[in-house]
Amino acid sequence: MKTGSYALAVATLGATLVGVTGCKPAKKKQAKVKKPSRVEVTVARKVRLVESLETTGDVVAVNTVTLQATVEGPIAYCPWREGDRIEKAGQKLIEINRPLYRGELSATEAVLAVASAKLADLKAGTRPEEIAQARESVRNLEGCTEFAKADLGRTQSLVESGSLPAEMVEKARVSHIKCQTQLQAAKEKLAMLIAGPTKTEIAIQQAAVDEADAKRALAQAKIDECLLKAPFAGVITQVLVRPGDLAIPRAPLLKMMDPSSLIVQAGLPENCAANIHKGTEVSVQLDAYPRKTFKGKIERVHPRLEWNTRTRIIEVRIIDPVELIPRLFARLSVRGRVVEDAVVVPDAAIVTTPRGNKVVFVIQDGKAVKRVVTIGLEQGTLVQIVEGVQIGDQVVVVGNLNLKNGVKIRLGKPVDGSGKNKSPNAPGKGKATGDEVK
Repeated sequence: MKTGSYALAVATLGATLVGVTGCKPAKKKQAKVKKPSRVEVTVARKVRLVESLETTGDVVAVNTVTLQATVEGPIAYCPWREGDRIEKAGQKLIEINRPLYRGELSATEAVLAVASAKLADLKAGTRPEEIAQARESVRNLEGCTEFAKADLGRTQSLVESGSLPAEMVEKARVSHIKCQTQLQAAKEKLAMLIAGPTKTEIAIQQAAVDEADAKRALAQAKIDECLLKAPFAGVITQVLVRPGDLAIPRAPLLKMMDPSSLIVQAGLPENCAANIHKGTEVSVQLDAYPRKTFKGKIERVHPRLEWNTRTRIIEVRIIDPVELIPRLFARLSVRGRVVEDAVVVPDAAIVTTPRGNKVVFVIQDGKAVKRVVTIGLEQGTLVQIVEGVQIGDQVVVVGNLNLKNGVKIRLGKPVDGSGKNKSPNAPGKGKATGDEVK
């Protein structure tokens, strides 16, 4: 009503001005009516999302070794070349020639043999022949002592009678005392032989044997330093010396690895470091095997982040049979979090505002309504909406960049759940089916 009165008043005023001035009335400019924005929409649906963490890595051998020399000398044995296989642990790899060490070993072995023989004699005790010989010596000395005693008595009688000079008594007494002393020593020796060696004697000789054995072990250790053996079965990866070369202490001689320890080592970013667990499934692609994907599992997760890259290192063991080579480049797809009932929309529906907020436009009563959303997992072209969108909401995926909140819209071709236009004959508007997204 008010609009009609206003238009009549304007027309009357215009006619009056024409009559006064005699000029023609000006043509009225018709205002353009802005058409509703044309957009294309899809329906938010529920699916099962599996997070896939993409990264790259390298094939490395966990069990590797670099053999180094600990003594100086010429290389006497080294027949190996790169790629040679070592069948068992303890196999001889390199020998350094040191004749001086072998001479020391022979000398210490001889000393040990002598000391061991003496100890064996002590522990065996006195031989019966020695005891019999000692007893015979005691009997002889007893007879000698009796004779000396009798001779002393006769000499004393003759001296008293004046038949012999007085000094003959002293000579007979000295001879008697000497026989007594020898007899006492023989008896003590016989007792010792019968009793056998003492514990102290055996202990002293045992100490001598131990000392000789320690010197022999030291000489053997020097020989062992000249002989380098394989710590495990594996493959020779690098040979740095040949026979005749001079080995220098701490200089590398040979490198080898255990092929069974080959794994894929890679790093995952810090934002998913807490969700990495041992046993997680991994898909591996190797450039050496084009168009092939191998199954693997995380075998080890390092307990810290790398300072430079801010990544957490994982070690993946490939389950499928494949011949691995160290330093092969690998592409990994690690299975991450799983959301069974994820509300998803195409990534084209997400608009980032200048302030960094994530928004989508939802169709309500023919208008585009802006909603701030919280996003979760992303997989392919699908984005999980944690907050802001419900299942079945129509969200704008085409024409949403210049939309404003509350403007009228007109719908274009329907779009499927991945953000692509449906064919004209496609039925419905793509409701959530709960399909699993792999």
